[in-house]
Amino acid sequence: MNPEPFNFTLRLADFDLSRLPISADALRANRDLLAQAVSEYYAAIFRKLSGTANVVVSVDTIQVSWHPTTADPRSLLFDQALALLKRRHYREAEPLLQSLHARFPDDEDVLFNYGMLLSDQGRLDLASSLLARLVELAPGHSPGWTALGVARSRLRNAPGALEAFQTALRLDPANAYAMRNAGALLTEADPAAALPLFEKAAAILADDQQTLLGHGRCLLRLGRKDEADPILRKCISLNTLTDQAEQARTALRELAHDTMRSNVGGGHRPDVVMYCLGAMERFREVGPEKIKAITFEIAMLGRNGFDINDPAQKYTLKSLPGKFSGLHLVSIMYTGLKSIAPDQDAGIDISREYQEALNLFT
Repeated sequence: MNPEPFNFTLRLADFDLSRLPISADALRANRDLLAQAVSEYYAAIFRKLSGTANVVVSVDTIQVSWHPTTADPRSLLFDQALALLKRRHYREAEPLLQSLHARFPDDEDVLFNYGMLLSDQGRLDLASSLLARLVELAPGHSPGWTALGVARSRLRNAPGALEAFQTALRLDPANAYAMRNAGALLTEADPAAALPLFEKAAAILADDQQTLLGHGRCLLRLGRKDEADPILRKCISLNTLTDQAEQARTALRELAHDTMRSNVGGGHRPDVVMYCLGAMERFREVGPEKIKAITFEIAMLGRNGFDINDPAQKYTLKSLPGKFSGLHLVSIMYTGLKSIAPDQDAGIDISREYQEALNLFT
């Protein structure tokens, strides 16, 4: 016995024309071409899943009737969408989830996954609508409340987001993602209330960069710098190339800079002046390519952050002989950037020391 066909209808206005190989302007100017392109698009999607699809594009709607060769088309389509989501193939997963939602508008699994996908894509109004419908249908769905809180937070609705996170935690006190996101909302206004949330979340999500970043920032807000430092360094070490790692690096640079200044009562550092002056004298003897090589090597070495408040000479370079302290290397890098890319942010402000060194050099 052949399975029942899978039928759904979409508004043509909701179809993303950028998915088609023809320009949106050309498609809007030619209705027949638009209908053909949309029909072929859906036919290709469902052909991969087995069976055939009939697509009818009218003035306002897209009607699809898929005749699979295997039973339970809903499971087949949903499982394929989940497989794509796990591989982070979000663009390919979206039309499958959109099709499922059109056919099963109150399916809780579809609402949850489609809502989160749209939220991550920045389509926040629709995401919030779908996730609000989910928790209306399933008020005990803790992950759904968490996802709704994230969408509301992205919409700058902090009170509504916090309410959603708190509801998620009442339903499931071990929901670490709700803890993490609630903590992030509370950090600026009430870091003391945020800290226990981050501590619990970090015990569960020990290798989650977003949790570690939030935990470290919260500790900094509370003035607990020595505790924040290793947490931010761990955040970076997990993956040096993420946005979270870069934000952790920025926080560490600011922390190191504040400590450096406080060590001299906020005044200038004579040792940094001499480091910069030494770099200027060294760079005068080499060409711009050598300066670039030295500066780039220091920048790469410092991706996990230099300990600029430790005077120990524990760093070495391939491009320069000797051993260096973290502050010495940062001073050389700063001087190199001023030579080859003067407008680039060096990540630390030693402009006063650099200018004094420049006055001595000239």
